Amino acid sequence: MQWRASLLQMVNWGGFGGLTVVPLRGDATMISGASGVGKSTILDAYTALMMPSDTKFNGASNDAVAGRARGAGQRNLLSYLRGAVDVIDDPRTGRPVEQLLRGKGSDTWGAIAMTFVNDRGGRFTALRTYYVPRRATRSGDVQMQLATQEGALTLDLLEVAVPERFHAHTLKKIFPGIRVHRTYAEYAAVLHARLGIGANGDGAKALRLLARIQAGNQVRSVDELYKDMVLERPSTFAAADRAIEHFDDLDTAHSAMRTEEQKLELLGPITELHDRKVAATRRLDELDAYGVTKGGDTPLRMWLLRAHLRLIEAAVADNRAERAAAADELSATTSVERTHLADLEAAQEAHRAAGGATLQSLALSLEQEQVVREDRLTRRTIFQERMLPLIDATDAHAPDVDGALLSSEAFAVLQLHARQWLAGYQREQERLRRERDAVLRSQFPLSQRQAELRRERASMEGRAGRMPARMHELRAEVARASGLGLDDLPFVAELVDVAAEEARWRTAIETVLGASARMMLVPLQHLERFSSAIDGLHLRGRLVFEGVELDLPDPGPADPERVGGKLAFKDTPFTGWVRAHVEEPSRNALCVESAEDLAGPGFRVTLAGQTRNGRRGAHGRNDARSIIGFSNEDAIADIDAELADLEEQLDAVSAELGQLDLQARVLERQRTSYDAVATARFDDFDVDGSDRRIAHLEQRRSVILESDDRLQALDTQIDDLTARLEEARRARYGLEQRQRELNASHAELVDAEDSVKDRVHAIEEDGTVVIGPGQEEALAAEFAAAAEPADPHDLARFAETSQRLVQRLREAVTDAEAAVRRVDEDLVQIFRVYKFQWDSPNLGSTADSYPDYARILEDIQGEGLAARRAEWRRRLTEWSGQDLVPLVGAMAACVEEIEDRLEPINAILRRLEFGASGDRLRIRLRRLAPAHVQTFMRDLRTLSSGSTTALTEEALEKRFAELSSFMQQLRKPSQVGDAATTLTNRERLLDVRRHVEISAERYDHATGELRATYRTLGEKSGGESQELVAFIVGSALRFRLGDEMRSRPRFAPVFLDEGFVKADSEFAGRAVQAWRGLGFQLIVGVPLDKVTGLEPHMDALLAITKNSATHQSWITPISAVDPRPEAKEINTG
Repeated sequence: MQWRASLLQMVNWGGFGGLTVVPLRGDATMISGASGVGKSTILDAYTALMMPSDTKFNGASNDAVAGRARGAGQRNLLSYLRGAVDVIDDPRTGRPVEQLLRGKGSDTWGAIAMTFVNDRGGRFTALRTYYVPRRATRSGDVQMQLATQEGALTLDLLEVAVPERFHAHTLKKIFPGIRVHRTYAEYAAVLHARLGIGANGDGAKALRLLARIQAGNQVRSVDELYKDMVLERPSTFAAADRAIEHFDDLDTAHSAMRTEEQKLELLGPITELHDRKVAATRRLDELDAYGVTKGGDTPLRMWLLRAHLRLIEAAVADNRAERAAAADELSATTSVERTHLADLEAAQEAHRAAGGATLQSLALSLEQEQVVREDRLTRRTIFQERMLPLIDATDAHAPDVDGALLSSEAFAVLQLHARQWLAGYQREQERLRRERDAVLRSQFPLSQRQAELRRERASMEGRAGRMPARMHELRAEVARASGLGLDDLPFVAELVDVAAEEARWRTAIETVLGASARMMLVPLQHLERFSSAIDGLHLRGRLVFEGVELDLPDPGPADPERVGGKLAFKDTPFTGWVRAHVEEPSRNALCVESAEDLAGPGFRVTLAGQTRNGRRGAHGRNDARSIIGFSNEDAIADIDAELADLEEQLDAVSAELGQLDLQARVLERQRTSYDAVATARFDDFDVDGSDRRIAHLEQRRSVILESDDRLQALDTQIDDLTARLEEARRARYGLEQRQRELNASHAELVDAEDSVKDRVHAIEEDGTVVIGPGQEEALAAEFAAAAEPADPHDLARFAETSQRLVQRLREAVTDAEAAVRRVDEDLVQIFRVYKFQWDSPNLGSTADSYPDYARILEDIQGEGLAARRAEWRRRLTEWSGQDLVPLVGAMAACVEEIEDRLEPINAILRRLEFGASGDRLRIRLRRLAPAHVQTFMRDLRTLSSGSTTALTEEALEKRFAELSSFMQQLRKPSQVGDAATTLTNRERLLDVRRHVEISAERYDHATGELRATYRTLGEKSGGESQELVAFIVGSALRFRLGDEMRSRPRFAPVFLDEGFVKADSEFAGRAVQAWRGLGFQLIVGVPLDKVTGLEPHMDALLAITKNSATHQSWITPISAVDPRPEAKEINTG
């Protein structure tokens, strides 16, 4: 028994308002009409009635739209029920707003029903009703009822149930015997069972295949056709998901263990940090007990006073002993001195009595002459070292300088030369001054030019043109005054440039356009305002400007032999005016090579820049610099070159000035030296004369001594006693000084001792400062450390050492506070990281939260980490890869299942003639072995068969890493970061459909001879591919419906959206006959231009018409055998 679609009813569906009835008679029905009239709307109504809610609508129309159906940009349930016509932008809000046929600001409803009829006349109706609230914004907001009826029913009574929103009780009252289903699963089960859709519970798969067939999606190959249309998603995905689910328990245990390890790694340092903080805090308490940072009386101050007092008392005792010893020594030294004095006086008296007065007179004269000699030697040395060498080195005409001091005659010659030189000093000084002034005068223009060039270069760096800085400054001044921008006031020179191929004519062009190039252009509409604004300015130069019209038309190509034809023009609103200005006869000179070509009519110019206009001519340029051009790079390069040359000239001038200044300084020092020579006396340097005088006096003394032995002996005795007396006196002087120092020191020490004692007694009597146990020794150690490397018992360094101790202790306070602060910051950083990763409301993030984190660390170090590791090891050992075994089996079983499915389909195909010659078609499968699949299967078998019971910790980690990496390939896109890449890996590994290749073969039924192999559909014509698709998909549908062993399928309707659009009449007919031969009822939606080709093969034609004004559509049945001309016209049109 076979079920066929008989009558489709639609209420308020798309462009079909109210009740619309679609009769479906015969084996093949064609639905046609112009584009957009509603062909796909009818087919989508059938989809909405029979298929699950996630099935795509309107496959042919939505081919270009990706993603789920029922979404933005595609036709969906809500748009069909409200009759969405188009989308326009709201002029007030700018948001897209749908144009609707119904349901705009109110509720609406709709319904779809299909009545099926069987061979015995039995009827069965499937019904869906829809209620659309006014606030519905998506398809999920639509309220829907699913119902079935044994027999036919009409929807014209359905409006009665609208107020109750199609409540089940209301529907049962209107249609007695109707069954209302609560879920699609229940509804689909009734459809599958009653209409014979699918076998053994495969009705859902059969409906999915019917939906794919109806969508008519374009396919490129037999392999793609078969896999998309026939094969379902393999069970390998479910097996992989189960394995992942089981592996996640193991991964969770591993993550927990890793979490404990990360916590241990993060919190590990806090114990040491806390110990450092405790030590620093203890140090701070110790220093605070000393009163380091406090003022007034403190234990530290008390200790320093006592230490100072001890050192003073020790110093007083030492001073007392030293003063006693010094007094005794002074008394003895004084006695010795008196003895030596008495002996010396007795010897001198005896010496005088023996005639020693002459010797004493000679000794006095000798002493005086030695003093004179020392003075002359000093003068002579200074003169020889400072004056004479300069004269010798700088004056080639000076007499012998080295011998000038040997005699008074030679010195007199040097003095004469000095006076002569001084007489010409003024002339030489004046000459040097004149030369220096001349050099300075030559330096000024160079420096002035350098400053001008630097200013010019700085100006050019901020703009593009070559105009001089002076002109640019004038423009900037008038631009500020007028409120116009610099770009609105260009110079003509900035809007033109010499074409690259005409560079040799630059001199000629600069000469001809020199005046025009310096003219500034003002937009004509701003000219009057510009003139008024700048009238009060006092410009530092003359600025020529002209008001010009903007955006004038291009005058066309210029004569390449003239100035205008050798220029390039900048694209600006001023360009039209500039081109017209340049091409005026008074400026657009004819360019000639030499002066011989100047003769002739009109304005002419040579390469060198000489101009001629009839008999009148000119030559030369006021400014050597070029100003025409868009870019100033060449101009800047020229300025840089000139600046480099000026720098060299200025360096030479500076060197010359330096040389003249050096000569002036040498001249001045020469003058000083010659002045000294001219005013000196030879006697001031006569050391040799003093030497002769001393020698003469010593000779006379020796003669007297040699003539009297007793005088000689007395003289020797007097010298010895004089030396002894002098030594005794020096010793006495030293002892007296030492005694005075000791006495002064004693007085100071006693005063200091009294002062320190008073302060110590005052603190002790106050009783507020007490030095605690151990502080005395600790401070003594600190004091000794502060004194290093000096002696801590050195009273003279006590004040310095005390300051160093206080500074040391204050630095210790700072260091301890910094240590506490650093530890707190480190702890806070660790605690914040911990809370960020493993937040808990009971944990703080300040350093005061250390005890809580310390307990966590203690738990981890105690049992936490060990327990997590043991649990992970246990689970890994228990897992042992067994959860991957089903995936291994599924990978092989799914390929075998595909192979097994081919036989019943090929059995159906063996009964059908294919092609014009009556051949047969069969499906072939070839297994593929891509390298990535082989690697995947090898890893899968390895991981599913290995044991982990005897592995070491390191081996376990390696095993888990391999397993985790492998399982990552199996995860769904939502479980990993990169969805696109992971989707590709998962699909290409688990989708075994990708591991086989499907092709079709045409063979001779009688001999079995292979006639053709089909892999791609593109190599066949549209009609041939349609026939091939019909055979393959139709036979697969018979198999999916579970009717491969029957002569015809139990469920016959097959809807095709835009089917056979690429086939001609012959191939379309063969494709239709293929579907008919397989026992199916065809309902085909085709465009108007394909009606003629398909009409001969159809039993009925439904024409759809749409009113372009109201957007309402209606259906007109047209009989295929209607003899009326108008019917035939409609039928073929």
